[in-house]
Amino acid sequence: MSFCARYRSLLTGLWALSMTVPPVWGQATSDISTPAQQKAGVNKNSPTESQRRQADETYLTGVKQLDRGEFAAAEASFAKAASLFPTNTDYAQAAVLARQHRVAELVQQSGQARIQGQPAKAAELLATAQKLDPSNPLVLQRLEIASTSVASDGKFTRTSPRSSLMIAGPIELLPLEHKETFQITADSQQVIRQVLTRFGVQPFFDESVQSKNLRFNLEDATYAEATDVLFTMAGVFSTPLDAHRVLIARDSTENRDRLERQLQETIYLPGMTTAQMNEMNTMVRSVFDVKQASLQTGLGSLALRAPEDTLNAVNLTLADLLDGGPEVVLDIRIYMVDRTQQRNIGAQLPQQIGVYNVASEATNLVNSNQNLVNQAIAQGLIPPGASNLTIALALISSGLVSSSLLSNTLFFFGGGTTLTGVNANASTTFNLALSASDTRVLDSILLRLKDREAGTFRSGQRFPIVTATYSSGIAANASSLAGTTINGVSASSLINQLLGTSGGVTIPQFQYEDLGLTLKATPTVQRSGLVRMNLDLKIEALAGSSVNNIPILANRQYVSDITVKDGETTLIASSLSRTESAAISGIPGLSDLPGFQPATTNRLTETDSSELVLLVTPHVIRHRSNESMGPRIAYSQRLPN
Repeated sequence: MSFCARYRSLLTGLWALSMTVPPVWGQATSDISTPAQQKAGVNKNSPTESQRRQADETYLTGVKQLDRGEFAAAEASFAKAASLFPTNTDYAQAAVLARQHRVAELVQQSGQARIQGQPAKAAELLATAQKLDPSNPLVLQRLEIASTSVASDGKFTRTSPRSSLMIAGPIELLPLEHKETFQITADSQQVIRQVLTRFGVQPFFDESVQSKNLRFNLEDATYAEATDVLFTMAGVFSTPLDAHRVLIARDSTENRDRLERQLQETIYLPGMTTAQMNEMNTMVRSVFDVKQASLQTGLGSLALRAPEDTLNAVNLTLADLLDGGPEVVLDIRIYMVDRTQQRNIGAQLPQQIGVYNVASEATNLVNSNQNLVNQAIAQGLIPPGASNLTIALALISSGLVSSSLLSNTLFFFGGGTTLTGVNANASTTFNLALSASDTRVLDSILLRLKDREAGTFRSGQRFPIVTATYSSGIAANASSLAGTTINGVSASSLINQLLGTSGGVTIPQFQYEDLGLTLKATPTVQRSGLVRMNLDLKIEALAGSSVNNIPILANRQYVSDITVKDGETTLIASSLSRTESAAISGIPGLSDLPGFQPATTNRLTETDSSELVLLVTPHVIRHRSNESMGPRIAYSQRLPN
């Protein structure tokens, strides 16, 4: 691929990546210069070829940094490329794109820090984002929301407004901070009015408040303590109208839905799957009775609308859940050792002995090679009138003919026409051989998994196995296509090749089988620090034989649950198979006598051994909170109607 083609493909990918970043509203499209260009000034002269090449290389470096999430470094690289090649507007646009990515990342980190109860860190991240892009509406919106923060005691505090157009936060009631003693017996509305007036709060009563006689005796109570007891006795609740006035109504679901002030909050759920976000949404709805909750899985956020105390309880609960669970790295090592050893020691003696007449064998040899004999006599190699035995020996010694009968002769006896030879079926062989092979295989596997997350590792190949065949049963009717050709080939012959002589086509049905190593693991980090692992190990391979043309698979499988300490190596499984075979060949009777066995017998021994060892070491690289339980939250349930 040429450099221009690579450049166009990278630019296309960068443009597609820019579609995922929200645009910068309110920014002039013509002003796309980078800070480096604004500081150094744009060089209006045409760049040299060296500057063009350096700009292209710097731009490619920025693309790689942007793909890795290094937005600050990518922006610097794009700005440098734009300064080297000012007339190429793509470089300046890439710098703006990298800056938008960086601002979006800072806003997301700020929201996560605010959920985790770190307002200082959230404000610092928003300030950095505002410094990079002051006109970004997303930054301005988060700054308005951040102006209302939750204090350590769970109450909302209001910071100084940035502008007069900010959305007002929740109303905070400001009663007098002192203790009062009460001994009042009167109507419920009169008791409530007297108690709240002593703390500088003016009550207003809804028409749903029912009058009943109360005897209210309490010593040294603050406003929160006094109203908690009093409102429970009277069956009412209060909603602040401003800092010193409240509305009192009967405590019922309808009145709370009608009068209680609702706040809206967006909770970001970073790094969660769709199933986990759905579980989080269900938990918020069921535990805290939040009826207005909108889950946006594409954005990874949960929008809630609920009273202030409910949102405080949700924030305290989710602060620990969003922090994430523990993570475990499983270091798994599989050792497989195969050894094969073969020994061949001893003497292989002839086991068959034959007797033949030498004169008859020589005559047969001469008669079967008469042409060679005539040529040898004509060339003077054999004297005329020589006997058949002399001629046969001359032919064998010259290498013109060969005789297995004569070559394996052990000795002769007799003389003349009765000369007899004794031969053996084979020559004596002495064996002293050792053949050994040692194969060692180590599979080292590292799996990084979350707590209670199942992971699978496969190494090998997928082998197709035919499970069934299907015949179409389509009959070939080539007579109707007589004389028809396709590209010069008869159509009837093509049909016969496709359907065969049986007049049908066979379609196989097969499935793929995973050959090799398959490992499934699910770790669980316990409160004591131990790691419980569910392991499923399977090693599968072809056995080398088949039944009805279906291959036989040989497999080893191990399934178990174990519990070990963090960083402790444990032996999970060990398998050893050993096979020994021996073969002895010799002369019966003589090979059984002591002292004659090494010289008259041949021993062939073979030993095969296969060993499998599985070692597992868990490493907890991220721990959960040291607290065994979350904070206790004072959460008020609504009274029934």
